[in-house]
Amino acid sequence: HQCIQTWFCGELIPNSLAGQLPSPIPLTPTMSDHLVPSRRASGIRSFKVMDVVQRADKLARAGATIHHLEIGQPQSAAPQVTIRTAQEQLGKDRCGYTAARGEAPLRDALVAMYSTTYGVGVSPQRIHLTPGSSGAFTIAFMAAFDVGDAVAVPSSSYPCYTNLLVTYGCKVVALPVDKNYNVTAKELAAGQLARKEAGLPPIKGLILSSPANPTGAMLSPAELSELCDLCDNTGVQFISDELYHGITFEGAPRAATALEFTKKAIIINGFSKYYSMTGWRLGWIVVPDHLDAVVDALNQNMNVSAPTIAQRAAVAALSQEAKEELTEHVKKYAANRQVVIDGLHAMGIHQYAPPQGAFYMYVDLAEHGVTDSLTLCEALLVEAGVAMTPGVDFEQPGSGLGEKRVRISFPGSTEGVREAMNQFRLWWMSPNGLKHRSGNDANGRKRKACEAAEESS
Repeated sequence: HQCIQTWFCGELIPNSLAGQLPSPIPLTPTMSDHLVPSRRASGIRSFKVMDVVQRADKLARAGATIHHLEIGQPQSAAPQVTIRTAQEQLGKDRCGYTAARGEAPLRDALVAMYSTTYGVGVSPQRIHLTPGSSGAFTIAFMAAFDVGDAVAVPSSSYPCYTNLLVTYGCKVVALPVDKNYNVTAKELAAGQLARKEAGLPPIKGLILSSPANPTGAMLSPAELSELCDLCDNTGVQFISDELYHGITFEGAPRAATALEFTKKAIIINGFSKYYSMTGWRLGWIVVPDHLDAVVDALNQNMNVSAPTIAQRAAVAALSQEAKEELTEHVKKYAANRQVVIDGLHAMGIHQYAPPQGAFYMYVDLAEHGVTDSLTLCEALLVEAGVAMTPGVDFEQPGSGLGEKRVRISFPGSTEGVREAMNQFRLWWMSPNGLKHRSGNDANGRKRKACEAAEESS
């Protein structure tokens, strides 16, 4: 006779008992209609730059030539010594799971990096490896904040901060940036006072980056120190996003780590930007003692471990040999930055955040009458083949600021950036480009005068 077994709750049940199992509830069309996304996930906004990337890829597959100024991804490959190490490891090891914290050689190499670069000592036990810095954000938010907590972000900031915090049930408090597009202790203190006077719960956390995405703006070491002191003294969990450390330009302040000023902050960093390892998906988080156990448990349950091959290759990325190659990358970004600045000035555009670090220019087009950056960027992509990110990705909904701003990303080749800016200029001055600017600029000058000024620039 046939021996038939049935799966039930993860166990194999003999055929003789299968008839005693409860019958499945039939799934009727009416019931299936009630299968919908959770309320938590339904409200999340898309990451607009990835929407632009998807649209650009579709146009490229259809035969269009696309000039990329949208995504913050280095065109350069990872350092050659990193690639060689990965190839060697793939040839001799199965590269299975590691401990959730990550392999000791990489954590030890990061300890050495903090000592050499910043002059600070960090215990390797405080370092946890994650699948990209994005994996570190999710763990940090879940470890530090509860549903309903008020968490502050700069009003111009990386959109995933807000998107993820809202998804986790936090109340996002947008702190207006100063004239340099930074949030300092002054802005945080003003936000704290405003909430106190309004009878609202206090700010529980603050996350920001320096160098910043989308602005490239940076805090000085003194400003960062003051911010850390205020957070420590008022019970604010500070999360310092230091992903763009290593990419700074002449005249910028030193990129300090919050570890220089406090032991209570959460530090997030990764290998995507400076190390040109975006697709390797490797980040790290340095946590204070009071969060170490919960971060380890969350990492175990959510990620098991960061990619093993990436961990081993990253040790080589921290070597002196790799640094020499990476220094050349930063020189290229500096040249690209100048190409973008020169291109904007040739178009009569002079309003942008101070581009001190990272590889972004955050441009304010308000005085040129731009009021819908989303539509402008779509037209620029379709009509001129230039992919650029609308400012609505980086500003709080309803502020009206994102509609007047765009982010230009310049981590590609210098010639590629130059050609992209040339195509942007030609489109901007064309009838199609003029359609996306209102009849008057911010100072009330008529279109005709505006066009004449731009033609002479």
